[in-house]
Amino acid sequence: MTRALELSEEFFNDVALPSLKENFPDSWSRMAVGLVGNGSECMGFDDELSRDHDWGIEFYVWLTDVDYASIGDDVRAWKSQLIADNPNQPFKVISPYGVKTTVLTSGMFYKSLIGFPKGPQSVLDWRRAPEANYVLCTNGKVFTDPVGEFTETRNYLLGYYPEDLRRKKIAARCLAIAQTGQYNFLRIAQRGDVVAKEVALSKFVEDTMSMVFMLNKKFTPYYKWTFRAMKDLPVLADKVAPMLEQLYTGEKAEGELDPGNVLLRDITKQDRNRAIIVEDICRLIIGELKKQGLSHSSSTFLVQHGEEVQSTITDPDLKRLPTQYE
Repeated sequence: MTRALELSEEFFNDVALPSLKENFPDSWSRMAVGLVGNGSECMGFDDELSRDHDWGIEFYVWLTDVDYASIGDDVRAWKSQLIADNPNQPFKVISPYGVKTTVLTSGMFYKSLIGFPKGPQSVLDWRRAPEANYVLCTNGKVFTDPVGEFTETRNYLLGYYPEDLRRKKIAARCLAIAQTGQYNFLRIAQRGDVVAKEVALSKFVEDTMSMVFMLNKKFTPYYKWTFRAMKDLPVLADKVAPMLEQLYTGEKAEGELDPGNVLLRDITKQDRNRAIIVEDICRLIIGELKKQGLSHSSSTFLVQHGEEVQSTITDPDLKRLPTQYE
């Protein structure tokens, strides 16, 4: 199946770009065009199931501030007419919940997603936007950007969080993974609370995936695509991804647990296997933390590693903020 991003780029190059040059001879060379933002197609993950809503050929046109003020309405009208003139093309049909405006300035685009036209400039600014929104700013593809204004901000965001903020977030994930996976999962399993047990396991999985993204210096996408995107990352993903799947398939685990651990009493064989997998994943994370020079603790409990990572933060304001809220 040809993905929507490929179809969109092909349509732009073959049909839209010649039309732009004809209709806007004095300004087309200042326009940036691409497909970035919401939708599985921007992640490159669209499939046959994606075609039931908000799927098809689409592209943004990002104008300079001056051009937007003078020809923004004209470009919108041009794009609408272009779609009308090509009825046989599979254009994206926008649902009531889809993106409405695709002709705008670079600053308008970025501000709508992360609150800053040129991207965040301080650590506090970086913390304000949801992490998944940074993915929406940096996914997809820019087809053309002669001026480079849109790409300049995009590349800045692709540089990832400031290092102190990354460390703060890694410290927070260490604490969360330890709490849900290494501690609460077995305690809840012993109590026989099947719902809370699955919630704890899901939170462990969510925070583990987030940790893998951070160790790769990549933003974590919307939950629907987190695991799919994580599998392509170069650091840890090849080992962690199949282990996370094992947590849900109930496959036999190969590791061992401390036979003296009182939390192992009165739990099912499946939960024992899950606990083994959790510890194996934590060992992998600890190994990578050490490899990246983020922790030197010999502990097998991630809380100690989180405290070490926290101690390396140099920004005094960030360092004093509660870690668990990152």
